[in-house]
Amino acid sequence: MRVTRRSARTAAVATGAVAALLLPAAAAFAADGPAQDPAPAGSDQSVLWRNVDLADGSLAKVYQDGPGRFSAEIYANGSLVDTLTSTDGKPAYGENNGLHVVLRPDGTVSSWLDSTPTPKPDRKPTPEPAPHQASAKVTLPDGNIARFFPGKTWPRVEITRSNGHAVGTLDLKHSASGHHGWTYKLVDAGKHRYELAAIDTPKQGANSWVYDFQGKLIEKYTAQKAG
Repeated sequence: MRVTRRSARTAAVATGAVAALLLPAAAAFAADGPAQDPAPAGSDQSVLWRNVDLADGSLAKVYQDGPGRFSAEIYANGSLVDTLTSTDGKPAYGENNGLHVVLRPDGTVSSWLDSTPTPKPDRKPTPEPAPHQASAKVTLPDGNIARFFPGKTWPRVEITRSNGHAVGTLDLKHSASGHHGWTYKLVDAGKHRYELAAIDTPKQGANSWVYDFQGKLIEKYTAQKAG
């Protein structure tokens, strides 16, 4: 089929007319659609991080709200009863009908009921008595009184008569003392354990009694008499 220049021009005019008719309709359709603004740069969104079963059977839904930020929604019987938010690196606490919930800064959750014991910290070792406070006292075989003062750096024993008059003090620098033929010795038993030995006069056979720093008699030695 031969296409003349006149027929080609007529076709071009017709095509332009159709495009002109369609353009306003397309523009109107675009104007009727909802406007969509781009999401702001750097905005954070809460993301479900984990579900945690609580002590009473209820549920905690933990969300990560951003870097280092967590929140938890507490549901009981399908209803939202509390919301916890951990901010500034500090834990968040909640309580509902005897259920206690803690949301920590790392997103972990712990819970307990009033009817169960609250978690207790590890027991601390019993502090040593103050240097001026005796741990025990005991009456020695000669009738004198020994008071024990424990300590890793300055253990000592104070010996007094029954009327309170001082007889002597034993420590790591002065570990022996005597009174009326009796001898008292502070003995290092190792591992910061110390003992007191009270040794009888040679005329009485030089027997000895050994006490720990709780005032307990732990050993007694009877000297062998010469035959």
